[in-house]
Amino acid sequence: MIQSLQQSVQSVIDEGRIGSPVFLRCIVQAPINAADTVGSIATLTEIANNWMPDPPEQIYALDSIDSTQITAMVKYAGGQSALLSVNRIPADQEISVDLRLVGNNGIIYHETPTGPYRLMNSPLNLSGGDDLVDAIRQGLESRQPISVMEG
Repeated sequence: MIQSLQQSVQSVIDEGRIGSPVFLRCIVQAPINAADTVGSIATLTEIANNWMPDPPEQIYALDSIDSTQITAMVKYAGGQSALLSVNRIPADQEISVDLRLVGNNGIIYHETPTGPYRLMNSPLNLSGGDDLVDAIRQGLESRQPISVMEG
């Protein structure tokens, strides 16, 4: 599901249909275990970083006490930003993705379909972002923005 969505959004960006991305909000609700929340938010952050025209400068991550939710706010060198969230839900609930990508010339909206259309969705596979895991963990521990400037 995420890979297909990632490819679709990337093709819209590449075609210039929304202009240059300036803000992303993406909320994923999935039945993942608590140990996977940091990895999942790292994957979403990596996806966001690939969509933005400038590299990330800072990441600020917060989580809930019971690890049911983790949020990352990313500031990019060109002034763009991303607000990303992974929410852990019970295994019997459905995966959902709510995405809004604002460009300087348009917007992409995506909400995971429900009802009979949900059967067409492949299982959620959040993998990648391994290079961001340490920065996110450091941010969670310090409760401070962490510099992620590439140097």
